[in-house]
Amino acid sequence: MSTFPSRRQLPFVLGSVLLAPLITLYATQAVWLQSLWAPLPWMASHLKPLALFWVLFSSLSLTLYGFFRRLFPAYLPEVAVFMGVAVTSRYKMDINGSPLQLSDFAFVSSLGDITGYAASQLIPSLTTILAIAVAALLTETLRRKETWRPSLTSGFVLGGLCLTLFLSALYPGTLQSTAIALDGGSPDQETRNQRMGVVLGIYTAWAQRLQVENGTADPEVSILVEDFLTDAAAPGTPAPESAPDIIFLTSESFFDITRLPGLTFADDPLPVFHALSETCTNGPFLSDTYGGGTGNVEMAMFTGLSASFLKEGDALTTLNPSVYQDLPTTVRLLKKAGYATVSVHGHTSELYHRDVNYPAIGFDTVDFLEDLLTPLEIAGKYLSDAAFARELITRYEARDPDKPLFLYGMSMENHQTYSPEKYDGHTSGFPAQSDALSGEDLAILDSLVMGLHHADAALGTLVDYFSQVDRPVLLVFVGDHLPSLNLADGTSLYCRLGYSPSEEAADWDAETLANILSTDYLIWSNYETQPQPDRKESCSLLGLHTLQRAGLPLNRYFTWLDQAVGRQMLHYRNRLFVDTAGQPTYDPSPEDQAILDRYAAVERNLLYNR
Repeated sequence: MSTFPSRRQLPFVLGSVLLAPLITLYATQAVWLQSLWAPLPWMASHLKPLALFWVLFSSLSLTLYGFFRRLFPAYLPEVAVFMGVAVTSRYKMDINGSPLQLSDFAFVSSLGDITGYAASQLIPSLTTILAIAVAALLTETLRRKETWRPSLTSGFVLGGLCLTLFLSALYPGTLQSTAIALDGGSPDQETRNQRMGVVLGIYTAWAQRLQVENGTADPEVSILVEDFLTDAAAPGTPAPESAPDIIFLTSESFFDITRLPGLTFADDPLPVFHALSETCTNGPFLSDTYGGGTGNVEMAMFTGLSASFLKEGDALTTLNPSVYQDLPTTVRLLKKAGYATVSVHGHTSELYHRDVNYPAIGFDTVDFLEDLLTPLEIAGKYLSDAAFARELITRYEARDPDKPLFLYGMSMENHQTYSPEKYDGHTSGFPAQSDALSGEDLAILDSLVMGLHHADAALGTLVDYFSQVDRPVLLVFVGDHLPSLNLADGTSLYCRLGYSPSEEAADWDAETLANILSTDYLIWSNYETQPQPDRKESCSLLGLHTLQRAGLPLNRYFTWLDQAVGRQMLHYRNRLFVDTAGQPTYDPSPEDQAILDRYAAVERNLLYNR
């Protein structure tokens, strides 16, 4: 083999080395942006991310080229992986309203279960097919047209040099710092993808993860956290004799659909919820996500923590279970107060590590679909809310009468996807009307209305039952997140109705983001004689407020969360700060920022610095 290519071979070799990264970048961006034209102006206006992509792509491909001495096996792995990232991120964006994130890689083992939820939406667009064809043509051209191979010695020298550059991309150093600097502190993955591209967006998130400190060296925070952990490990304060049983139901994708603009109903699809709202505490519930991510919302409610302060790539459901075993959670506090703690999920244990995490945070009993005591009844694709309500009632009747009960339920019927076929062609009986929606759109929407109406009826079943029991009962009913619903042409329901101005979250103002994060909740009891005022709630504080509503003594952690955080902040989600009056902003005051900084320092010390 010659050391250098001939004059005839040189243009192909140099062209491949120079252009293959750019063609791959174009193809990935075409998938992400769903346009064959848009990647070109994006690349022209983002020269620094383009250069960084070229360096990272070339460092690996030229390493492989040096060792294999062929372009095809050198470029194929990167092209395949990067296109896979782009396609996956686009699908996740279309289905759940958020792109692929570093934390999603923790669920690779559950990929089959995840895609099963959205199989009907996994149809590639023409743009995606053409972009994949571009990437395939690149690799096939390299396979068929290459005629020169470097010598073994030259190849190993090239491979060794490029391997050094590639390793520098994997460990803290200049390339990670460059990526972080170019990113400019993106508040979320969608913004990061806009600035860096869909592939570099994931790399930048990983680079930022490496730079996040595990905790803080602030001695006050360290002492505070140690105090929380010591207190959580100590025997709890027994619940007062008057303590109620607590039934806490997280209803899949429940929200008051009648508040969407431009949408009307001849008859109320949520009569129970609206009737109870007249006398019960209710209001908007600020979730940590929209379109998906139920398990992380649950863990926020149980722990009072915010996913926004985690390292990139971590989620509240993916931490080492040993971390949860020491945390001062609402479930553990109730258990130490003498409560029996039972959780029931109307589906399998496939997602969010519930079978491991729930026992770790204090649940005595953790059951799933296969453990139900009542007959299964399927509505749509999942366990019906009617059957799930009956299951919760059966669990309550089987309780230990000598202990108060904390019964947590997570329903499933109203889970995506939504289509006219979800309920085998049956309609809700509450047809929506909207000038903005076609007949096909309204048929899709009706499957969501059906699920919401069934959830509403299940709430009525529970209230009717617990109105008759002879023990005090506190019932908390909350929607975990807004559902992701795409209309016939792929447009989001919320965008079409003007609830959000665009599909891109990076373009939303603070009020729009707060609206998209808002579902609804309701708290009912059979023993309170005075009505409690309505209030906005959040996933980080609802658990704390439930403890207070039940009259239970708080431990030191929840006392701190109430006094040091909850009296000025209702919710924080990346760049969105919502104060206790419910006002959202992207620019918290210096005083509010100081609260956030202390909140973040406490959380990171609780989770990482042990």
